[in-house]
This record gives sequence, C-alpha cells and structure tokens, in this order.
Amino acid sequence: MKPEKILIAYFSQKGKEKTSNSAKLADQLAELLKARNVDFETFAIVPVEIYPEDKANFELVTKTELESNSRPAVVDKFGGMSHITGILLVTPNWHDSVPMPVLTWLDEYDFSDKRVVPVVSTTDSAAKVREEVRKFLPNTWVLGGVEVKDTDTANATEELTKAVEQLFQPSTSKY
Repeated sequence: MKPEKILIAYFSQKGKEKTSNSAKLADQLAELLKARNVDFETFAIVPVEIYPEDKANFELVTKTELESNSRPAVVDKFGGMSHITGILLVTPNWHDSVPMPVLTWLDEYDFSDKRVVPVVSTTDSAAKVREEVRKFLPNTWVLGGVEVKDTDTANATEELTKAVEQLFQPSTSKY
C-alpha cells in the first residue's frame, strides 16, 4: 500500500508551535516528503491550556493528567482526515506515554485503514510510548516508528528517513 496523502501531526505546547522538538522534527519530515514528491499536510496538536514552565509544577500537572486519564482540550481540529492514508505522529515522551492532549486528538478521528508511524522525541526509550499508541489504536496499522533523542533533534535525518520509509513498505498484516 502506498500512501496517497500523508499527515505530519505533531504535538507542541501552546506558544511553542515553531520551536518545540516536535516542531523541528515535523519540519525535517516535511523536507523528506517534499524530496520524495509526496502529497502531505502538517498539523500541530496544541493544548488550549499552557503548561507550567517550572519543572516541578510541569511534572505534577502532566503526571496528574496521565494518572487521571484526562483529555485536555486542544486548540484545533484537522479537517481533512478522510483523505489521509498515512500519519507521522510526532510526540514527546512524557512519563513513558504521549502527552494527554495527543490522546484527546486521537479520540477525535477514525484511524481505521490508516498507517500511523510514531516519531518519539525522548531522553530515554520510546518503546513504551509506541506501545501506548498501538494499544490506543487497536484497529489501525501502527508501525514500529522511531525514536529521536532530544539531543539529536536538530539533525535526525537518518531516523526520520526510516519513519517515512515505513509508510511505503508493503504490509502482510493489517494490525
């Protein structure tokens, strides 16, 4: 299956839509797709609320969201999901999970018959985050994805190329 239209969906805190690690990775993915002449769109998953800058308060707020399985509101919806066949989901690793606004966004759409490739920005391992996405989207092709160390965000071409290639690999299994 060759994707007809790709969506680069990336999480970013409000006010950091152009400067976050996820935004930087999304920009690099866009360049890779342009080089392959792939039709794509980019969408920022942005929570309505601003997270605390202070590390201790940030940790408290994000852990509380995770433990309560909350769904914080996001700023916008993506209007063209029916035309999308592949999604590069760019997200940070927050407490071995995706930020809860990402789950809010995932709740909004039907991902059946779509391919999702998690691209996880992390200081640790992304394995639990990728598994979280796979569990959350049980009727979706959630592919292996890639992890990019936070310190390597500026030049992640090798890892991101692997993510793009996953969208175009034939699959014998749907899920």
